[in-house]
Amino acid sequence: MGKAKILTIAGLGTGNPEFVSFAAVNSAKNSELVLLPRSNPEKIGVAEKIILAHVPDLKYHTITFPMILDISERNSLIKSQLENLRHELQVASEIFFAVIGDSSLYSTGKYLCEILRDLNLDFELRLIPGISAHSVAAACAGKFLAAGDEILAIIPGTAEVSKIARALENSDCVAIYKPTALGNIREIINPELWEISRIDYAGLPNEKIFHGEAALENISAYLSILLLSKKFGIGKCRD
Repeated sequence: MGKAKILTIAGLGTGNPEFVSFAAVNSAKNSELVLLPRSNPEKIGVAEKIILAHVPDLKYHTITFPMILDISERNSLIKSQLENLRHELQVASEIFFAVIGDSSLYSTGKYLCEILRDLNLDFELRLIPGISAHSVAAACAGKFLAAGDEILAIIPGTAEVSKIARALENSDCVAIYKPTALGNIREIINPELWEISRIDYAGLPNEKIFHGEAALENISAYLSILLLSKKFGIGKCRD
């Protein structure tokens, strides 16, 4: 039996090259086929910039992951690009794919895996962790995410409002990704109940941090994280 094909999906953190692990860099260097994601085929991607800062002579192919809501159309566009690389995918014993943030959380790597399996490509999956956006945001804001028996929820702002409301009700601490999608945010998040921070572009040169009600105003950056902590948490007395 021949050696199993390995697909490595590596998380590269949120944009700061200093947050990248040795494991991710070494895997990129040693893989026969390297795939890097773009949201716009004409514009270099974040993951692309990060890995090239460590391996500037890296040879790779880009795969465009269009930011569209139609899942079927998105997958069809990705699949057609992978079809064009079918020979390379079949002969490579080690394939590397990089994502921003962590490889296992809201990762485009999951879409890649599903589509490669639809193309009948057999592989063993290897995940290399990266620093998640909420961890970087908390560090930049000087905040602890959770402690003791507090419950931490990680919520995509694209979720149904009713699901978000239930998660908020049952959690002590919350990290919200893509808060730009929340709509009327003050109907969802009550500043009287929560300590609130918003970090835009965490860990990057254009990082901005907002606290309190200011964190709920003028949310426009795609790379934003909202951090919430219930005001009656550990170490605080209820009336």
